[in-house]
Amino acid sequence: MPENLKALRGRIKSINSTKKITRAMEMVSAAKLRKTEGIMKAARPFMERIQALLGRLAQSTFAQENALFQKSETGVPLLVVFTSDRGLAGAFNTNILKAAVKELKANPALKVFVIGRKGRDFMRRFHKDRIYKELTDLNGSLEGKVTDGIGDELLNGFLDGRFSQVELLYPHFVSTATNRPVVERYLPLEAEKFGVDPSQAGKSIDYILEPSPERVFEALMPRFLKSKIYLTLAETYTSEHSSRMLAMNNATKNSNELGGRLTLRLNKARQAAITTEIIEIVGGAEAQKG
Repeated sequence: MPENLKALRGRIKSINSTKKITRAMEMVSAAKLRKTEGIMKAARPFMERIQALLGRLAQSTFAQENALFQKSETGVPLLVVFTSDRGLAGAFNTNILKAAVKELKANPALKVFVIGRKGRDFMRRFHKDRIYKELTDLNGSLEGKVTDGIGDELLNGFLDGRFSQVELLYPHFVSTATNRPVVERYLPLEAEKFGVDPSQAGKSIDYILEPSPERVFEALMPRFLKSKIYLTLAETYTSEHSSRMLAMNNATKNSNELGGRLTLRLNKARQAAITTEIIEIVGGAEAQKG
């Protein structure tokens, strides 16, 4: 059966239009990736330094007795799931949601604070009764009021007994080609997280702080927790943009490959049509001679 030239031309035109869209999306994601990756890399050293300072204070008695280090006996365990508001990012959201489902199955009492429209839609469809709160349409915002609002919600909920513990599930950015979902304890705090040797807990601090180690510790802890949310969102956005950039790059390559195959089929069909016309003309001429 001969190829339909009009249909082939229509498919090639459609593929070329799609290729323009995927290439534009790739370029936009690459630009956003550079921005968020810069923010993330700038935030990581800050977190490391503040964590190192808190690590020195965390071995003291007043730190061990702080409410943030005590596991609450009331409330429910909470899992904060970070996803994106938009799709077309390969397996980015799928991997996070698979990890979330694994956590939900392991702990029937677990509630979910879902961030991102993709995570919200999935949880509403399959685990609606496990949703504690939803937060969507952040539009890639890394403003302090957004991250501080999330941090305050989690901190106050833990201190007033609504949550027995809080864990974060987010994509840890390793490289442009790699990010992996990780589950990290947020509250209560663990002394080991700050590099404190349990055998050294409760020992005195060998340096002077003003106004006092207790005041410095109490002032830094909320800031540390809010900064952790800031860095987590930065990692989420960076991983999202890198995943979308790679997905759109692959889509563009596939469009080029498919377009090339269809163009070859079109050229063959045109050649076949021309050959058929020539044969008909020659056959008609020969018939007139006869």
